[in-house]
Amino acid sequence: MGNNTIKVHLNELRGEIIFSLLGDEDIEKIAPFFQLVDFPEKTVIFREGDPGDFVGFVVSGKVEVKKQTEFKGNQLIIALLTKGAMTGEMSMFDQRKRSATVEAVEDTTLLLLGNDAFESLIQQYPYVGVKILKGLIRILSLRLRKATERLTTIF
Repeated sequence: MGNNTIKVHLNELRGEIIFSLLGDEDIEKIAPFFQLVDFPEKTVIFREGDPGDFVGFVVSGKVEVKKQTEFKGNQLIIALLTKGAMTGEMSMFDQRKRSATVEAVEDTTLLLLGNDAFESLIQQYPYVGVKILKGLIRILSLRLRKATERLTTIF
């Protein structure tokens, strides 16, 4: 699928925190760095322990984020992500393996941004890269706050 389709999807995602700071010119600049990929229902997008080499943004469909428990073969569903959600972002920053498994629970389309592509984007368009990083930091901060709230209800 071409850059125009990617631009359309990026524009649709501008209502989400990650892309909320981007203008029209920014979308034009970053579109070539993304790939649009379709995942049929029940496709594992990545597994816990896999190398983390991209972040994905849900364009359509739904994915399940699952974490292996201490009981072999048992996984705990920790999130259901739909349009506008992001997955795989932690590996972009810590360069570690995937911390969870992500599976399409229905036909799903993701915009993928590879780690190398993101590095290139930052080098070519540092100001746009900062805007994206600010969006990522906001999302990670919100997730950390929610996790902290959940922990306090347990104790």
